Amino acid sequence: MRPKQDTADTLMPIDDGSVYPMAAFLRATGWGRHALKHARQQGLRVVKVSGRCFVRGRDFSEFLGTLTVDSEVAR
Repeated sequence: MRPKQDTADTLMPIDDGSVYPMAAFLRATGWGRHALKHARQQGLRVVKVSGRCFVRGRDFSEFLGTLTVDSEVAR
């Protein structure tokens, strides 16, 4: 069994002005690969440079904003 990822010791705030290597982003959010894949399908932007993947904090904030708008429309 994997240790629980979403504890106060492991989660971090995502700063709009920062760029996160994929491993750091997954640790900060407590997400796994499946959650990341789903988020990318819903519009989360991932930047690839020289074979490495990064998530910009600003893109993550905008992604969360689109989810909020979508959930309000669904009500």
